[in-house]
Amino acid sequence: LFTFFIATQVIAQDNYWQQQLRYNIRAELNDKEKSISGFESIVYKNNSPSALEYIWFHLWPNAYKNDSTALLQQIKNDTARAKKKEIIGPGSIEGLAFKVNDQPAQTQAHPNPQYIDIIKLLLNKPLQPGDSIAISTPFKVMLPPYFSRSGYADGQFMACQWYPKPAVFDKNGWHEFPYLDMGEFYSEYADYTVSLTVPSAYVVGATGILQTKEELDVYKKLGAKNVADRGNKPVVYKPLNKNEKKTLNYHAEQVPDFAWFADTDFVIQYDTTQIPGGQVIDAFSYYHNKKGTIWRNSIDYIKDGVKSYSKWIGAYGYPVVQVVEGPKNNSSGGMEYPMITL
Repeated sequence: LFTFFIATQVIAQDNYWQQQLRYNIRAELNDKEKSISGFESIVYKNNSPSALEYIWFHLWPNAYKNDSTALLQQIKNDTARAKKKEIIGPGSIEGLAFKVNDQPAQTQAHPNPQYIDIIKLLLNKPLQPGDSIAISTPFKVMLPPYFSRSGYADGQFMACQWYPKPAVFDKNGWHEFPYLDMGEFYSEYADYTVSLTVPSAYVVGATGILQTKEELDVYKKLGAKNVADRGNKPVVYKPLNKNEKKTLNYHAEQVPDFAWFADTDFVIQYDTTQIPGGQVIDAFSYYHNKKGTIWRNSIDYIKDGVKSYSKWIGAYGYPVVQVVEGPKNNSSGGMEYPMITL
């Protein structure tokens, strides 16, 4: 019986597959318009045993578009979410023009009229097992007021579920479900190369490793000072040059999502922590500059958290861990993303 169990386990592992994605995204924040304009390209490799004639895409910002979406219907039908109804406002994603291998591609709406945040990308020819395609599109996101994970509030921007994203295709088929307030996400793991252009005064925390060395050095220098001298006024970020905008580059490997947060009011803390196994992790916190805030000790909680979970569950798998203080309305109660938690 034991030998049979081991044999079936090996067979199960041999038959396991997972789609392979690689994103390249350029995006720019317009803080006056509360919008993000972007362009993405995705290399999508089909590791499944099936030929794919289409790929379902999540367009999650469209969940905020009108009162009939699955998101808004869920909130309106839940009495426990009465406070959210007071701050609900529209958001959307527009300007899509999909290409597959540089050729224009057609899309189809989801048959469920509540699911306007899902579309079917029709492939010009079937994607065979083992083959890859390049998918690209421009897009423009109008952010909603912050009432469900993504949006803006109090001068802070939360860019979550913000870009066109292929749904998961696994052994059970496609998982093209809509965005919900009470619900979770199921996403393909992918590598991300992302450039974010923002007004120069903003401090940004994002999934991945910040590749823009000059900016990273400043975050670490200010952050270390703010950790060492918590009793006095924190040292605040100032733009590195007189340019109106700056572009920050990020890279993340094998993560299921990419989120980012920006505010001119963030205080930065920075330290390192060593997890069981010896790996040294960069730790950052970004919090609002308020007198007497308990966030001045946030770096200690982050270090303790990543060490403890590494001990209890398994070594933390990424080179950086970050935590961001959300806006006053706290409407989502916090949300975790790869390498960064709101």
